[in-house]
Amino acid sequence: MEELGNREDVYRQILPLFESDWLKACAFGEEFRNEWKRVLRGAARNDQPYSPETPEAVFPVTHSFQGVPFTFHFDQKRLYGWYCEDCKLKERRVFQPRELTRSGADGSVGIGQSKLHWDADAPEPAVPEEGKEIIACSLPGFPPPLWVVYGNRRVEGGFHGFLKPNKLRVLLIQAEFAPAFLGSAFEVCLYLFWMDCCILMENQSKLKPDSLRPLLHIFRRPSMLTLKGLV
Repeated sequence: MEELGNREDVYRQILPLFESDWLKACAFGEEFRNEWKRVLRGAARNDQPYSPETPEAVFPVTHSFQGVPFTFHFDQKRLYGWYCEDCKLKERRVFQPRELTRSGADGSVGIGQSKLHWDADAPEPAVPEEGKEIIACSLPGFPPPLWVVYGNRRVEGGFHGFLKPNKLRVLLIQAEFAPAFLGSAFEVCLYLFWMDCCILMENQSKLKPDSLRPLLHIFRRPSMLTLKGLV
């Protein structure tokens, strides 16, 4: 996990985002700025860890947004437990089955411009040898990159196809549920803040304020922020 000093340093590094032109042009930019500053500052100064069942279940993913690097920690046992519960529902809510195609040009895999990243050598002691589940998560960005957070060593052997093995089945975590698997309150807040920035930057010129505001996690009721008592 990130040490307290590191979290406060990350908070200082993201402060320039609050002075961005796209936020200054937003009709509710001041409210957005004040609410997110309050939430992020509180989580940075007094973080709450969400401890996994076992330390071996933690899978780190280092990501950078707008030049600020940070390592998120995914709980693989919680991921699989939620997946099993999701399978019991008539329609899945959290894990969306997707079939990705490997490009013949560069061998990349993804959805549109969002590329899938994995580490075939990553240690995953919480992931059993048997099983085929490959779970991926989108992270904030333009386009949002996709990272395998469960079943990395299954990827290379998971490609299939009638004539050419270039299809890969993955379970994509719906973005609003991704924070449920992160390692601390600050990780949840930072992930959702960066996602809100992406939503604003991408949609401010396309949507009216009344249509845009409800899309942002900081204003949603309920949201992962409210469910975890962070707002």
